[in-house]
Amino acid sequence: MATNPDPIIDLMELADLAQPRKLAFEIHNQLRKQYGKVPLAVPLEGIAKAVGIEDIADHPTEAFEGTLVVNGSRGIVALRRGMRPGRRRFTLGHELGHFLNPWHRSASNRFECSARDTGMDRAIGGRFADRPPQERMEIEANEFSNALLIRAPEYRAERQALGADPDLRHVQQLAEAFKVSLEVMSQTYVSTSKETIGIITSRHGRVKRSMLPKAFPYLGMTSGAPLPVDSVTARMAKAGSPGAVSELADVLRTGWLEQKGKIAALYEQVLIQRDGWAVTLLWAEEEEVDDDA
Repeated sequence: MATNPDPIIDLMELADLAQPRKLAFEIHNQLRKQYGKVPLAVPLEGIAKAVGIEDIADHPTEAFEGTLVVNGSRGIVALRRGMRPGRRRFTLGHELGHFLNPWHRSASNRFECSARDTGMDRAIGGRFADRPPQERMEIEANEFSNALLIRAPEYRAERQALGADPDLRHVQQLAEAFKVSLEVMSQTYVSTSKETIGIITSRHGRVKRSMLPKAFPYLGMTSGAPLPVDSVTARMAKAGSPGAVSELADVLRTGWLEQKGKIAALYEQVLIQRDGWAVTLLWAEEEEVDDDA
């Protein structure tokens, strides 16, 4: 099967674009002109080389997830060895976000980014404009990476082909198609869903991260909180084998929700992963409004 040639990126078209998503969209536009369409698995390493990244190396370290060193118009990237492919791609995209953003480049010629940095988003931590400059740069680098790796029109087409009801198997299929991590795809899946859904990652029965839209009813769970003991997730985590995915189950709202709100039913689905990890999808079905009342 023929492969696409290495991408060619016109840096002049990127020069004045400091907004992360505009940067990503311009790269998409150039890929579309070159290939006829934006590949689902964006050629990230080819893009990096085309814009001036001279070397991408993996290092055996726990000190960082990714590092960028800038020298004039060129740069080198170091990535933590051992990351899963989807996580590695997101981290490389994050470092590219620093490299291509003129505000970031004017502030520093070296970025050393931790797992916390690559997990930041503007929805958590207060008003974006009031946050420290370094945090804002990390958030923008994350937004660039996500926008570059998951092009919205292509995502919508792939998502619609999978059926209407939320399903963690959709997240798995989409993550594989776009060559991103399950966590990155989960964020997009939640934020673009027409239904009121949330996704929670946990390990050894305790919450690690919650990806919930503002409309989702209050869970009252912070990182480190135990999962509900009678939840599908807690039961399957004890007996399920890695890769096992449950069906959506109608569950008691009192187990997960601290405030019910106008919720008629709550559904739970879980994907069991390795090393005690699990991914839980919650779907809050809202009560129907009687227009004749």
